[in-house]
Amino acid sequence: MASLPHGFNDAPSPRVHRPKNAKSEAKAAYGMPRLMIPAEAPGKCTTPKCGTKVDTLDETDPGLSGWTRAGVYGSREPDRVWCSGQCAAFGVALAELRLTAAARRTADAARKAATDA
Repeated sequence: MASLPHGFNDAPSPRVHRPKNAKSEAKAAYGMPRLMIPAEAPGKCTTPKCGTKVDTLDETDPGLSGWTRAGVYGSREPDRVWCSGQCAAFGVALAELRLTAAARRTADAARKAATDA
């Protein structure tokens, strides 16, 4: 039986040469472009209307198509609209931190009742 070429999980052959457009030999995939990472830190989004309260916007506005509406039940914070999933996750985390004590107790009691049943 003839020997098979190197498999997918085998170490690269020493004959493989780094392409001229590779920036570093430390990269596993030489010369591959990197995905862009958002420059804004969470909570510092520069998109207009990102994080705006829902009741102040016209939800039929086509400019909001694809945006995320998020809110947390029991939070002091109203529902808001967010330009991306990253901004929405940040907003939901803040709303969860601002849950009222009564809502937190009610949620804990409901969670306990669900696990006991």
